Amino acid sequence: MKGFSHDLLTVPNAMSIFRLVAAPSLIFFWFALDMPIVTLAVGTAAGITDLFDGIVARRLNQVTDLGALIDQLGDLIFESCCFIMAVMLGELWVGWLVIYLFREFTVTVMRTYVASRGGTLPSSTLGKAKSSLFQYAFFIFFLGAILIRPGVLPDQYVLCGITPGRILICVAIASFMVGFAISLYSGWHYLRAFSRFYVEHRAEPR
Repeated sequence: MKGFSHDLLTVPNAMSIFRLVAAPSLIFFWFALDMPIVTLAVGTAAGITDLFDGIVARRLNQVTDLGALIDQLGDLIFESCCFIMAVMLGELWVGWLVIYLFREFTVTVMRTYVASRGGTLPSSTLGKAKSSLFQYAFFIFFLGAILIRPGVLPDQYVLCGITPGRILICVAIASFMVGFAISLYSGWHYLRAFSRFYVEHRAEPR
């Protein structure tokens, strides 16, 4: 228990835990309290932790298996909450949320199976690139969602008949599509690695 507490309370793990706690609060701040600026600020801070927790862990020599687990869980919860908000705002097709969740939970199940057999599925560079792209896209999306709210910008602020907020949302949606493509491609690589591991270890007793 002491070793668990020690690993849990490291600086990079505290950053990841903040992301875990902050993710569901975004939905509450935006929809229950109608505080979009606070939502954007908290979400941005949470996104920054995802960009720097790994760097901090390596700089402080605090890389742990628990940290990797919390980081992956933080990514899943944070991204899921942001996509749920985008769907609730009517700006993202719910099918993309289903596809995202299917991919993430499938990879999680494969990782769990491999770990139960004493193996590992190495993290994909594409997977981290996907998460980073989503972080930037979330900021752009929710900034755009704020700007299209009535009274935030004067009506004459348009470009070719399109408001700045709507432009930002379109850019974010395009980034989401690229992220989904990367996500599915990296998921295919995980599936191939899992299938090789399964064939090699299926005859071994648990």
